[in-house]
Amino acid sequence: MALINSISQNLITSKNLKKILGYKKIRIIDCRWYLEDKEKGYFLYKKNHIPGAIFFNIDKISNKESELPHMFPKTDTFIEFVNKFGINKSSEIIIYDQIGFFSSSRVWLLFKYFCFKRVKILDGGFNIWLKSQYQLENSQKKSRYSRCYSQISMPNLIINKISLKKEINTKKSIIIDARPLARFKGKVEEPRPNLKKGNIKNSVNTFFGLITNNHGCLKKKDELIEIFDRFSKKKDIICYCGSGITACNIIFVLYILNFKKIKLYDGSWAEWGKIK
Repeated sequence: MALINSISQNLITSKNLKKILGYKKIRIIDCRWYLEDKEKGYFLYKKNHIPGAIFFNIDKISNKESELPHMFPKTDTFIEFVNKFGINKSSEIIIYDQIGFFSSSRVWLLFKYFCFKRVKILDGGFNIWLKSQYQLENSQKKSRYSRCYSQISMPNLIINKISLKKEINTKKSIIIDARPLARFKGKVEEPRPNLKKGNIKNSVNTFFGLITNNHGCLKKKDELIEIFDRFSKKKDIICYCGSGITACNIIFVLYILNFKKIKLYDGSWAEWGKIK
């Protein structure tokens, strides 16, 4: 029963979202993001989106002082966003991507990092909403300026390169690489320039695409347990990918499967794989 509750507390269907659309405490966040075209997500948002949705720009709401792509933002940057749209700890936040959990899990984790508890991902993303022929709009959400957010974060969710090196040497943690197997094995070039091929020492591969079915919806409970059953809940688990986006897909599933010791290596291969 605990597992079912955990899934329902972090996932919502298009049908159920439609029922609560327009409720005062609901905040819907469109975070569509594409590696090959950084403006595409916002272009699609302006074209049409779920009524009332706010656009979250992963590249802009990030750490501007880092040379790495879209690292977790500093507290002030995040506070500016949530205050602008009147998002507070009592808000029910619903996040969606175009399909699946590609970038929505990243924004889900970001809200968790800043201690928001009522955060869900739209199962299957915008594609399922479209297929259901539910209402759309193309107007942008107006700002609702407020000062309702307190500066609290959970830094233990993130691990940096120095700390990861120590973990590798101790061999006490499980390190999961969420990239496709070919990239993990170094058989193909990385999509970003100036990166070597390969993986982090002692890491294992679990491709982020394994968590969804052919419709981009989360797989059934038993299927997810089968994928992740090889990992011990007693050990710390550190997840990484190309740049900290798709690793959050793995973290999302580990979270709803009641793994407690989970961390994101935010720099991921964009930092670790740099050619010096």
